[in-house]
Amino acid sequence: MIRLRNALLIGRHRDFRLAACGLAAILVAFLAYVARLSDVTHDAFHEMSLARLWLQTGVFPTSDVFAFTHTVSPTVHHEWGTGLILYWVAEASPLGLDGMAILRLILIVGLGALLYRVARNEGAHPLIFCMLAPVVFPVLWVGFANLRAQLFTLVFLAIELLLLQSDRRGGRRWVGTWSVLYVIWLNVHAGFVVGVALLAVHIVERWSGVLLWNRSGVWDPNGALHQDRWHAAWQRYWHHFVLIPITLLGVLCNPWGWDYVPYLIRAIGLPRTTMLEWQPLWMTHNPLVTLASFFASLLLVAYAARNRRWSRLNGWFFVCLAAYMCLKHLRHGSLYGVVWLALVPGWLTPTELGRSAIAWFQNRRSWAMIGLAAVLVGCGAFTVAHAPWRSTMPSGSPASLMSYPVGACDFLVECGWQGNMVTPFASGGYVSWRCHPRILVSLDGRYEVAYRGDVLPKHDRFFAGNPGWEQLLEEYEIDFLLVHQSDAVRDRLMEERFQRVWSIAYEDSGFVLLARREFLTRLEDRPNPEDRINLH
Repeated sequence: MIRLRNALLIGRHRDFRLAACGLAAILVAFLAYVARLSDVTHDAFHEMSLARLWLQTGVFPTSDVFAFTHTVSPTVHHEWGTGLILYWVAEASPLGLDGMAILRLILIVGLGALLYRVARNEGAHPLIFCMLAPVVFPVLWVGFANLRAQLFTLVFLAIELLLLQSDRRGGRRWVGTWSVLYVIWLNVHAGFVVGVALLAVHIVERWSGVLLWNRSGVWDPNGALHQDRWHAAWQRYWHHFVLIPITLLGVLCNPWGWDYVPYLIRAIGLPRTTMLEWQPLWMTHNPLVTLASFFASLLLVAYAARNRRWSRLNGWFFVCLAAYMCLKHLRHGSLYGVVWLALVPGWLTPTELGRSAIAWFQNRRSWAMIGLAAVLVGCGAFTVAHAPWRSTMPSGSPASLMSYPVGACDFLVECGWQGNMVTPFASGGYVSWRCHPRILVSLDGRYEVAYRGDVLPKHDRFFAGNPGWEQLLEEYEIDFLLVHQSDAVRDRLMEERFQRVWSIAYEDSGFVLLARREFLTRLEDRPNPEDRINLH
């Protein structure tokens, strides 16, 4: 309790309660901000399907076994560790799918605690941390859907920031912790490359800080010519060279070994022009608020840089790099938000703006406590009303692309049918989770992980009913079609010439399941799909 009070003390007044109330209000406000993201993300199902198959067979599949369309080999599923965690939470534990929501809440609270600790180490005043946190909420929320592997990356990133602070203080034991964290991270999510980038930027920053800046914090490029500067840098940071073999060899600690590296290179450079989360920041659902938040955060960074020496802004280059990534891709907004919230409050606290804000807040302590209490009550009520500890499975919305074919899969399981099914991008994973190995899918959320580059464009063309949409039906041997009620191709499939081939087997408010009229006869002569599984 004493250590907690020391972390929250912010002046000579009774500010423990003020700081604690502020931090609680910020946490509850963010929970309210993401409370409506309770739908289970589609990635969870193909991740859990892989984990289930491994645990059931005892053999880890390194090639695809879920799809009948063209896939790549080996199939490097970089989120397999997340699938193992989610499978344990949702299937092995008594919590069911609600376990994902509970785990998400635990990770959010843990991430908040880590960010606050990092910010305090950087010199942030608790009130400044509380006041600045809402600035990045509109870009931070992206990684907090229920439950994405990206959330694990955000937590690992916060831990890494804490470890790098230990390095700046002269510690070296953190290298061992980083090594373990690194191997776990790369098996949970490919976002570990962000951690490698942060480490590289930190090392360059530390060495240049000794070589190119003098003790007064003034830029001195001639310092790199002096042998004593190199000697001082080596004495402080020789252990950085130990991290090079750890990083290179650690990446091989995965089920695919060296094959992980070529996949990673290909995936990083792969264009994802049709996916919303990979669009620029201004393509978000609320661009005005999001861009206002983003540029306000940049203005605060610029203000800190103008009023303090760059050498005192630890991690400034990575903040700028994260800002560029955020502006380029929506999904990187959460990375930027985490790094910004961890570092920038500490930069602003000693400035005139920071001191003025603290004084203003403390001089109105009574009103501040009332305001924070109102936030706690209002946001708390909103959060409880949306029950963020429960997972939801949208299935009946005809317009939502993120709904799941629950009824159609129930129908298929009850009938015991088997065959090849054309599936939408967000539904394929759920079909595999419910119906594999009897049903093989044409596409799921693995995209660059499993499928050849032309598979997704053909599906986009098919479901949109654009010219050439029939190519998908002609190229593969298909038994079932799973179509959203809102897909343009649905009306085309109702035309008389297609009704001779396809008939509606199941239909609800969200999906239509069509089957070939002769598929029952054909299935009698085909081998069991279980015989088609080829594990390596």
